[in-house]
Amino acid sequence: MFNALAGVLAFFYKLWPSYGGAIVLFTLAIMAFTTPLSIKSTRSMIRMQRLQPEMKRLQQQYKGDREALNREMMAFYQANNVNPMASCLPMVLQMPVFFVLFRILRGLTGHKDVTSGFFRPSYLDHQSDLYQALSHTKKMMSFGMDLSRSATQELTDRGLGTALPFFVLVVLVVATQWYQQRQIQGRNPSAITNPQQQMMTKIMPFIMLPFAIAMPAGVVIYMLISNAMRVGQQAVVTKLEYGGDAPPIKTPPPIKPPPSPNGKAKPTPKGTTNYSTGRVTSAGQPQHRRRKRK
Repeated sequence: MFNALAGVLAFFYKLWPSYGGAIVLFTLAIMAFTTPLSIKSTRSMIRMQRLQPEMKRLQQQYKGDREALNREMMAFYQANNVNPMASCLPMVLQMPVFFVLFRILRGLTGHKDVTSGFFRPSYLDHQSDLYQALSHTKKMMSFGMDLSRSATQELTDRGLGTALPFFVLVVLVVATQWYQQRQIQGRNPSAITNPQQQMMTKIMPFIMLPFAIAMPAGVVIYMLISNAMRVGQQAVVTKLEYGGDAPPIKTPPPIKPPPSPNGKAKPTPKGTTNYSTGRVTSAGQPQHRRRKRK
């Protein structure tokens, strides 16, 4: 895996002879590969927010009946094509790439020739342009920074002046992460959110702060471009989902519920929908219809 992805990085370096530029192209390629899944995940997340008021009503309606609540919620999800776990998939797929890129940069710049002090890159074909460039230099310079070093390393060894561009990069990562969370909150401000989720939303952007400070600048560039791409994707999908062509909230097709112990259906509150049967009932009326006497 390391050799393959390092080869992809070397390919992009040939297209754009810049260490930072190659990492940007590499990141765009990874994001393009995961875009269909990311869009599907974002759509599912947005629909979950739009459906939240109805989900809250179902929780109140079946508060004392866990089995009925689970049945109604699953029918409701299926009717509206929503997967509650879909929002986690893009992050799960990108985390391995994040750590692999970190290992690749360590392999490319972690060893130096004892005599010359030049890099001795691993994972690369010795005939590649990237190998030839790195094997004749002591720094991975791009965008005014040594991409093989972290913000903390530059601050410790060379002072704040040299480390300032590194910290600007870290601030941009945190800012784009924060803006992503603002996008999520801004889709449906009236939605009811529990306090724990609100707290996680506020602190999530700052969880990446210690990682961004300690990671090589090349990895931080990957984080920044990934965040920027996700902001754009979320903006487009949100506009589609909340625009005039947004799909309406649907009720699932009728599904016969399991019988209750006494063989009778429980009454449903006025004006509510039973998603496992698709029926809307009035106050105190049972969900089944009584036969008329002849």
